[in-house]
Amino acid sequence: MSATLSLSRRFLLRVMGAEILAPALRTLGRGLLSIFTLHRFTDPDLGVVGHDPALLRYHLAYLRRHHYRLFSLTDVVRQIENGGTGGWGGGAPAVAFTVDDGYAGFARIAAPIFAEYDCPVTLFVTTGFLDGQLWLWWDRVTYLFKHTQRSSLVFRLGGEERAYRWSTSGERDEAQHDVLRRLEWIDAPLREATIAGLSRQFDVEVPASPPPACAPISWDEVRRTAKLGVTFGPHTVTHPILSLASEDVCRWEIEESCRRLRQETDAWVPVFCYPNGEPRSFGQREVEATQRMGCRAALTTVRDYAAARHARPQGALERFALPRFPYPDDTPHFVNVVAGLARLKQRLHRLHGGVLRPGLTSA
Repeated sequence: MSATLSLSRRFLLRVMGAEILAPALRTLGRGLLSIFTLHRFTDPDLGVVGHDPALLRYHLAYLRRHHYRLFSLTDVVRQIENGGTGGWGGGAPAVAFTVDDGYAGFARIAAPIFAEYDCPVTLFVTTGFLDGQLWLWWDRVTYLFKHTQRSSLVFRLGGEERAYRWSTSGERDEAQHDVLRRLEWIDAPLREATIAGLSRQFDVEVPASPPPACAPISWDEVRRTAKLGVTFGPHTVTHPILSLASEDVCRWEIEESCRRLRQETDAWVPVFCYPNGEPRSFGQREVEATQRMGCRAALTTVRDYAAARHARPQGALERFALPRFPYPDDTPHFVNVVAGLARLKQRLHRLHGGVLRPGLTSA
């Protein structure tokens, strides 16, 4: 039975990607805004695996061909502050694109594609990364696993100890993935100390500057891509999980990232992006700190549509928890989101008295 359902689901997904159904599907998403989050873009020359540039180009062409509205985050904020008037509530489905972290590949690969289709996009930058003060912690861990000659690890964290052994690259990758997962939800100072311990145990020194595959966009490239229509938003200085940080560190991460961004470019938007972005990664403290810096909205990684509730006066704080979908790396799932079918699945599930599982709205 489950195999039959799986086959039916795959068939429906393929059908949803068919061009002939696009006009009908588009009507399902009236009044909904899909905000997508992207990260890395595939670059074979540097060995970077990420979003396929050719597929991104196809998806932008699809949106243009079928008359979806392409919103900038400035448009989104304006619609929220106008109470959803001006077309959000009843117009064709709207789509907005965001890219997180601030890798160099965005300027070389993605920005020209978005410009080709006159599609707004906002890059959220980790300002300390661009300032050359650091390279992102998960890239450093990956570097250590890639360059070690060791085939085992005793991983110690918070009084717990876990042993890993590997004889193949696949087994090493599994160990790396588990270590990355365990490091994500700890405070930054403990994480840095743990990564230093990994470096010693692996007998690998992490370079002061990231290799080209992990390099940030430069501030000069920020200003150059701004001329293509790209806008920029703050994503903290060092990319910590803010809810785990002290009051002073949390405030500094938000204030300093906003200050540096405004210092380097006029193409900034008053929208903050929480690192990690899950509901437990931010709270009232973080919302108030972003408001004090003049931000008018903030983005999460909660998988849902931005809809009319974010524009109601009583939803003022909800604008500081705007949801985003992870960008789907295939066309049927992409159409599933932009056409509003993920919302339809939510409603059908509730009608049957079910408790919505997180995966039901995933791309």
